[in-house]
Amino acid sequence: MPEDDSHRGPRVGGWVPPYSPDALSPKPPIRPITPAAFPPAPIPGFPGWAQRGKPLRRRAAVAAVALATLGVAAATTVILGDDAARTAPAFVAGTLPAVPPVPPPAEPVIIASAVAIRSSSSPITTGSAPSSNPVAKPSSHRQSTKPATRWPSPSKAPAVTLSAGSTVALTLADNPGQRVRHRSFIGRVDTIGASSKALDRADSSFTVRVGLGNSGCSSLESVNYPGYFLRHQNYQIKLQRNDGSDLYRRDATFCAVTIRSGDALALQSINYPKRFVVESDSRLALRETSADGALALVPVAVS
Repeated sequence: MPEDDSHRGPRVGGWVPPYSPDALSPKPPIRPITPAAFPPAPIPGFPGWAQRGKPLRRRAAVAAVALATLGVAAATTVILGDDAARTAPAFVAGTLPAVPPVPPPAEPVIIASAVAIRSSSSPITTGSAPSSNPVAKPSSHRQSTKPATRWPSPSKAPAVTLSAGSTVALTLADNPGQRVRHRSFIGRVDTIGASSKALDRADSSFTVRVGLGNSGCSSLESVNYPGYFLRHQNYQIKLQRNDGSDLYRRDATFCAVTIRSGDALALQSINYPKRFVVESDSRLALRETSADGALALVPVAVS
């Protein structure tokens, strides 16, 4: 073995090889020793407490706590009892009569029989009684016993028409100062009024007759030329004498058609239903149009 290996002390650097004999300590290892349990301190008034077993000590502790609690409760009861006696109500302490006053007799309760209840007209309701001042219903829910006032509808003049046997002047609805007339046996429209000549007023007056070609319509006979009627010929309105022919009777018959909500009428040909009397350059003619497009006339009675 070299000299360096026989050296017992640590080498330079303080490190001992693991294979060196000095790496193993020649002394046994020191192990920790559990300290002995110290006995509990003795409790005053309980000699030998430390020498008793754990179960016995636990029961003794519970009993001590119970006795302490009972002692505190007894002391509290004594103290509160004295205070309660001092603050007790007068009638408990004996200042009032021991027997309370007799209450007034209760009113008798009438129990209706089942038959009476069923015969009652008012329904049986449960719950709280209704208020003595019920809430009034809105006025819109009240039923008025007063009958509704009916105002008379405004009177409206009857629709204009041609009445058989009447003498009329056919005025224009849009210009009442103008009338249908005949002049030189030609039907036309002129301005005629109360101050006009008698001849002009006579030429514009016609007697309404039952329709020569249709009893449901009318024919217009001249006042100053009896037997002469207005008729259409070649779609022109003329004043001609009745010749008794079927064609004349049909040409001289016109149906009055009410227009403008009954305020005027139009003259419709019976043998040309699509044609009505119209005005063209102050002359009367028969044109194909509607009743509203025809000449609007208003018959005015004349004496």
